[in-house]
Amino acid sequence: MSFIENTCTGWLRFLLITGITLLLECGGNAQQQKTANGGFVGRPETQTSTVDSGAAPAISEVRLFPATVIGGNPSRLRVTLTQAAPVGGVRVTLSSADPSLVAAPVSMTVAKGHTQASVVLTTAAAAASASVGLTASCNGATAGATLTVNPAKAAPFTVKLAPPALTVGQGSSASDQVVTNAGTGFDNSLSLDAPNPPAGVTVNFTPSLIKAPGSGTSQVNVNVDSSVAAGHYSIRITASDGTTLRTATLKLTVGDGSGSGPVGALKGCTLKMSGHKYQAVEFTMNEAATVDFNGTLYFGATCDPNRWADQFGFGNPLALGGFGYTFWFSDFADQLNTSAIWTVGNQTSQCVDYSVAPDC
Repeated sequence: MSFIENTCTGWLRFLLITGITLLLECGGNAQQQKTANGGFVGRPETQTSTVDSGAAPAISEVRLFPATVIGGNPSRLRVTLTQAAPVGGVRVTLSSADPSLVAAPVSMTVAKGHTQASVVLTTAAAAASASVGLTASCNGATAGATLTVNPAKAAPFTVKLAPPALTVGQGSSASDQVVTNAGTGFDNSLSLDAPNPPAGVTVNFTPSLIKAPGSGTSQVNVNVDSSVAAGHYSIRITASDGTTLRTATLKLTVGDGSGSGPVGALKGCTLKMSGHKYQAVEFTMNEAATVDFNGTLYFGATCDPNRWADQFGFGNPLALGGFGYTFWFSDFADQLNTSAIWTVGNQTSQCVDYSVAPDC
């Protein structure tokens, strides 16, 4: 098994157990408690960590300069290879998870004898903060990073869901959490609503009002009638002070109770590695698929969104093979007074309390 080390602060790594891929995912820093940049690196497991001069160069890193921009301003994406490009250079294909907000060239070329190349990304004006995944691929290796695009004027308050996706069986119910944060100088209460949910789906909030100054959490209760067809739905969640309205989207997957879907059950567990313990999740892909992915880590045992520690994925799509996977937060070694909620495609975990979670 190949192993790649990187000194990037807050790396989150995930390991393909039965297949052929090792991926590294950049997360945030525990002390700063800022939004993680969501970068990742992947390569075939059969490739060793020792660079072979006769082997084709692969991607070792993608970085953004800067990683956060105001909509309409550019960013620069830099690709680093594992070794210098041969004669003719190396072509790297690029893609954006949201081309309408962040546009990237179709490809770029790392010139002969070089290990790095850069391209400029253009962004559009944003009505609200958004995280967009950028992906680079060549010679079987995939790497990426997440660009955060903010609106030109800071919103008086923000609203988000933690996690942004939820899976509920037909005739069943489940809950999520909505989190609001008041901006500087904002001091109003906020009413929560879910106007026009899908037919057969009811949504209510506990509580339905976030008290002034406007920062708080509420439980989102989602009930799915047995008549609702299995599939994917979007539920618009709103927060309003009577003048300003902000929205977030809950991605709802309705299952038919058969356990069908590309992603198997999620198992929260503690990964022992190199003398340390890490917060992890295990699952098996029933088939190769591109699935929405999100992992959110919290301080404490209850997944309290006010005690956010780290996050990656942000619900952006991730291509996974039909294998078994383990994901873990490597920036929080031995910090087991933590908890996490994981969402992978059609599966959303319960709150995983790592003080009592079993070993992987």
